[in-house]
Amino acid sequence: MSCHPPPSSPWRILCRALLWLLAAEVAAYAVSFLVVFVLAVAHTAAYGKSGWQPSPLVYALPATVALQAILLIVDFREGRLRGHGNLAAGLGAAPVRRPRLIAFFLVLMIAWVLSYITLLIHFQSVATFIAHDVPPTPVLRMTGAPALIVIRILLIAALAPLAEELFFRGWLWTALRRTWDVWPTALCSSGIWLALHALEGAVRVPILVPAAILLSLARHHGGSVRASIPIHVANNLTAVAIQLVAMAAG
Repeated sequence: MSCHPPPSSPWRILCRALLWLLAAEVAAYAVSFLVVFVLAVAHTAAYGKSGWQPSPLVYALPATVALQAILLIVDFREGRLRGHGNLAAGLGAAPVRRPRLIAFFLVLMIAWVLSYITLLIHFQSVATFIAHDVPPTPVLRMTGAPALIVIRILLIAALAPLAEELFFRGWLWTALRRTWDVWPTALCSSGIWLALHALEGAVRVPILVPAAILLSLARHHGGSVRASIPIHVANNLTAVAIQLVAMAAG
């Protein structure tokens, strides 16, 4: 007889994931406003006057770093819990199956991002709409001091994909698959992932649906969160590379 407790209800697991995300969002905003408050006080002390107007980056960057860092902490905590002390098992970090198929999904992801950018270039009305209604992924455009650009590249191409994949297609996927089939698991985990990004603008959801499908396919057919992480990295890194090329050309 197994010494492990029976799996939790999938609905309780989903509620737990939503509560973690809500707590992470609240904490991220709190960190952002705290940073802005400290900088405003320092500015007043240094120059003897108030009225400092921070740029959107001052708000967005600390909030995004805090959010992804909190998600990573949650990932390790839930991974150990779902794996009964075995972090790799709880996160679904098994060796990757069918590596050629996963490589094909990675190529498809890059092709989708390039196709999307091409669409914006050829249809300027769409590009204008996106520019006004869709925040760049995941924070702001690649402008500013070189150090800030490096920080944002690391955030977009490394921290964000790792934290999000370990959360949505790591411990959450692993926990749901113990009682649900693959498609309900993929639908719920991807749905919550899309809802998180919808906070940046609801119009982002249809843009990210192809990415959600490819990430779920990679997680399922690869049998491991290690299969979806590089595809998520490829998605974000391709978008960053296009922005950097546009900067250099401009």
